[in-house]
Amino acid sequence: MDFPWLVWLETCESTNTWALHHADQLYSGQVIYTQAQTRGRGQYNRPWQSPQGVLTASFILPYSPAIVAPSIQAGIAVMRALSGLRPALDRHLQLKWPNDVMAQGKKLAGILCERCSPWLVVGVGLNRCVDVEAMGLPQAMSLHQLLDPWEAVPTDLELLATIRAELLWCWQRSQWVGVAAQRDFLRGRSLTLVQGEQRWQGIGLGISDRGTLQVRLTNGEVREFSSGHVIYSP
Repeated sequence: MDFPWLVWLETCESTNTWALHHADQLYSGQVIYTQAQTRGRGQYNRPWQSPQGVLTASFILPYSPAIVAPSIQAGIAVMRALSGLRPALDRHLQLKWPNDVMAQGKKLAGILCERCSPWLVVGVGLNRCVDVEAMGLPQAMSLHQLLDPWEAVPTDLELLATIRAELLWCWQRSQWVGVAAQRDFLRGRSLTLVQGEQRWQGIGLGISDRGTLQVRLTNGEVREFSSGHVIYSP
């Protein structure tokens, strides 16, 4: 079966890096996919583990300044895709600001958005069938763990096609704020937000309509953050 939107790489360092290096050859809706990513990158260029069973792909979308929080919007698209393929998953899924999809309190997927005009490259790493215990990843959740024994895990191609469709749909709309607020994993949690050498402690109050994280600090001040690494209490 032919999928003209799919670039299937046998192996590559990072699908996002590949896309950035081939920006002049890309078009909206294209998907870069590999089963063997050797040097994946996460937020702040942290190494991204890509063990066997992780779906790794980059989705090409038009860059738009109207999309104020692309990683949040992409997270909503990933949740919609998973819920569409397996409706029972819906009750498990939450968004962790700024770029993670959570399930049962653990990380199911990570998102990395990078601008390469005129495109936005949306990298998705989704734990599809990962033995998280054997890999020593206690804070990770795999998709197969969330399904009943008789339910088949969606194939890579099913996931790619459905996430692609939901991203294209979400990119035409801006009514995501309510969804983000309803699915906010950090709301009400004690957390520490880290920016370089600076740290702020407080309670998560939710994702704003600008895509920022609102935190009530220990001194009572309410502050919004547009970037940072979050350490949270389980």
